[in-house]
Amino acid sequence: MQESFFIKLQLLPLFQGVSHDELMHMVERVKFSFVSAEEGEIVVESGTSANKLLYALSGTLTSKRVVEQGMIVEEYLEAPFLFHPECMFGRNPCWKYTLKAQTDASLLSISKHDVLIHLLDFLTFRLSLLNYLSSISEEIKYQNAKLQRQSNEYLLINYLLRNVSMPYGTKSFKIGMVDLSQTLGISRLALSKCLNNFSQQGYITLKRGGFVVKDFALLLQYLKGG
Repeated sequence: MQESFFIKLQLLPLFQGVSHDELMHMVERVKFSFVSAEEGEIVVESGTSANKLLYALSGTLTSKRVVEQGMIVEEYLEAPFLFHPECMFGRNPCWKYTLKAQTDASLLSISKHDVLIHLLDFLTFRLSLLNYLSSISEEIKYQNAKLQRQSNEYLLINYLLRNVSMPYGTKSFKIGMVDLSQTLGISRLALSKCLNNFSQQGYITLKRGGFVVKDFALLLQYLKGG
């Protein structure tokens, strides 16, 4: 195994802080599979068994999920990123998202068996995984608490934030405005004013049957008062 592999591995989430010696022991016990995905290829499909840990190493991929009221959320994600390891656990360990290569991409895949049987033997990895899963839980609690603010703009942004996996980049939301207004608990007219306001400020582009957030990080500046 080349030295460059160890350096790249140590830069990835869950492996940061792992010593060179620990990595050597991991490589002896765990199969690290490098896979390629061509443009348009589906890497994992929603509803199928989440039986592996996935790192996107290069390329652009889309993550699509159907959420409340049938809303379809599509996110454009630039590598590198870790793809929802929380899906491997719980009562129904299946993918909640469909991951598709938007461009040619490369990924690192580690089987769930190797994660549970071998990687969790390493304290540094175990703590990193625990911290990652805990941060997801804490973020959900934090965003739910912020829903106490009554502004329609805050309600909409918080709702969108709870239904994306990464709070940056381009996001596409496909949902009827009647369904969205009912979900938020506001009138159709109030929702229309809110969306038009964001459109005029350049945060979103209105489309038939939904809208596109150009850069979610910029939209969050509104939530933060920036």
